Amino acid sequence: MATFVQSAGFPILLPVLCCFSNGSRSTNKTDPKISTLVCLYVAFGLLLTGDNMMYSYGLLYLPVSTYSLLCATQLAFNAFFSFFLNSQKFTPFIFNSLLLLTISATLLAVNADSENTSGVSKGNYVIGFLCTLGASATYSLYLSLLQLSFEKVIKKETFSVVLDMQIYSSFVQHVDVWWDYLLAENGRVCQKR
Repeated sequence: MATFVQSAGFPILLPVLCCFSNGSRSTNKTDPKISTLVCLYVAFGLLLTGDNMMYSYGLLYLPVSTYSLLCATQLAFNAFFSFFLNSQKFTPFIFNSLLLLTISATLLAVNADSENTSGVSKGNYVIGFLCTLGASATYSLYLSLLQLSFEKVIKKETFSVVLDMQIYSSFVQHVDVWWDYLLAENGRVCQKR
């Protein structure tokens, strides 16, 4: 249910989409095909579903302080993916941030016994740690791929195009979360019979 809540607010953007869709859209020969856009929306929506699931499992098994610090490692993953996918240059500030976050995350991994994990087993702690780290990496990959798709596939980055990407990807994510939830509930009902 936590994964569902993370994407539940996207319908608030629908009135904004209606306001900006009236006169601001023009079709060019360089616009991507509808099938290409649908593939992007579906791929990004499914990627966000997996990302939010990992964040939910991480929060389930980790203390909030550990979870928050691991989520902060997203900066390191952003730098990594932006460097390779978006040709972003490294600066001394980026190196400093990466070094500090890497040291912090490493200390957490090594000294996991120092925090109160409130009855969470060591195995579940590791699962939470890896899920949160994976979610940070996945969201950074999502952001870099999103920027790359605006530059290479859609070839424009207007407000309405960004809004379309946000709303339709969130809609796919929302449908996927509901689908997964219904399948899980159906599996529980079948097990009880």
